[in-house]
Amino acid sequence: MIKTVVDKFYFIQRGWLNANHFVFNGQNKILIDTGYKKELNETLSLIKQTGVEPSNVDLIISTHCHCDHIGGNRYIQQLSGCEIATHYIDRYFIENQNDWYTWRRYYDQEADFFTVHRSVDHGDILMLDELELIVIHTPGHASGMICLYCPQHKFLISSDAVWGDGDFGVITPRIEGIMAPFSQYKSLEKLAALKIKTIYPGHGNVINNPAEAIQKCKQRLEYFLEDPERMGRDQIKKIILYTLLMKAGFREADFFDYLMNTYWYPETANLYFAGQYKDIYNSIIKELINKKMVYKGQGKLIASLQA
Repeated sequence: MIKTVVDKFYFIQRGWLNANHFVFNGQNKILIDTGYKKELNETLSLIKQTGVEPSNVDLIISTHCHCDHIGGNRYIQQLSGCEIATHYIDRYFIENQNDWYTWRRYYDQEADFFTVHRSVDHGDILMLDELELIVIHTPGHASGMICLYCPQHKFLISSDAVWGDGDFGVITPRIEGIMAPFSQYKSLEKLAALKIKTIYPGHGNVINNPAEAIQKCKQRLEYFLEDPERMGRDQIKKIILYTLLMKAGFREADFFDYLMNTYWYPETANLYFAGQYKDIYNSIIKELINKKMVYKGQGKLIASLQA
């Protein structure tokens, strides 16, 4: 689905495997986030529908460098010769080809490294012709995550800091550090101080009640901090769902063994649930099925969410 944010600036809504994208078709051709690598052909098709040829892109701005936001970066950069801008923290890890920080190795996801030409930081201003976007550094979900705020039209590109259901991107203490939930809370406070009419999130629908959505995110985080096991369950649920989307389902008989051979699952079960690997797995799969977020079909577990 493609929506016009303002003249020449488009919001492309995807699902949960792919992050949402933005395309600016002005004097310069600019992309913000490029989805997951597996869905690159669809990403390119959607970009073309805004009137921009991927071969003519001048700049990609990555809100952060997790695999679902940078999947098209390398291909589009090779195709167009475009520059790529990230927060300076992300630039460090991309230039050092850290496949842990990008989630590629830790969560067993797909991504390619690329060349970063420009670093941004909190308070920087990006000009898309006459459209002004202010960089807001919002660590928590990712150390180098940025949101982009337009004071002229009072909209926010929130990446994974705020989603429409009062939720946000998964907190991963093993990568982001044990202080990550506190960083996330401070990031939400930064966003709450802005005058926002509309939020365009990294996943999901446009948010027309921004103050309420941000407040719900803060309350959800407070709920997690009251009992860290809740944050652990949230991490396992979200990554299981993402894995099932990424793999287009998984043979049920093999899925637990697969998770046990990843880095993230045993570590998370050890951190929050004293190594109760099978018990927490069974509990979460049952919950996801009961909530109709996962279903069984032909011996496979399949996510019911839109990719």
